[in-house]
Amino acid sequence: MTELLYQTDSYMKEFEAVVTASDPEARTLVLDRSAFYPGGGGQPNDVGKLGIVGGTDFTVEKVKKKGVDVLHYLAGDLPLPEVGAQVRGKIDWERRYLLMRTHTAMHVLCGTVFRDYGAQVTGGNMEPGKGRMDFEFERMQNTFNKNDNILFVITPRDEKVFTVGNLKAIQAITEAAWQIPYSTRVDSVT
Repeated sequence: MTELLYQTDSYMKEFEAVVTASDPEARTLVLDRSAFYPGGGGQPNDVGKLGIVGGTDFTVEKVKKKGVDVLHYLAGDLPLPEVGAQVRGKIDWERRYLLMRTHTAMHVLCGTVFRDYGAQVTGGNMEPGKGRMDFEFERMQNTFNKNDNILFVITPRDEKVFTVGNLKAIQAITEAAWQIPYSTRVDSVT
């Protein structure tokens, strides 16, 4: 069973642990404790380094929870540390901190959309510095519907549509339409 250090200190950058299981075929280690977040709920796992105290350093390229254990997937082909070996873990802090900030920003967005539109999150995903959230479309559609469209029709009195003056007027209206907040589509004949 791995003690989940990230649950009590998300700012922990380094930690010491003991190897409790090793699978050379899968290139995984289980530790008695870990600060590496194994990912879940659309949030990616941590990466970083794991070194044998006084020996070899390994790159942790993936971390995954399996039952009560956290599996640390190690890159390379060097022999894995033996069960009982003392290791020191080091989180890729720059990546972790950016993920933490992205995660917080997504919670703020989620709360704002729920407060303003009553729409709940139905899914999402994130990477360092960027994310995607899916919301209940039905509720959003009730707020943003076809009635929010604006249509400008230019009908020249002389019925000559493609004159220099008319095309300049269409161009001016099109440029002004892009200045309207939240414009997502502007069509014109120019």
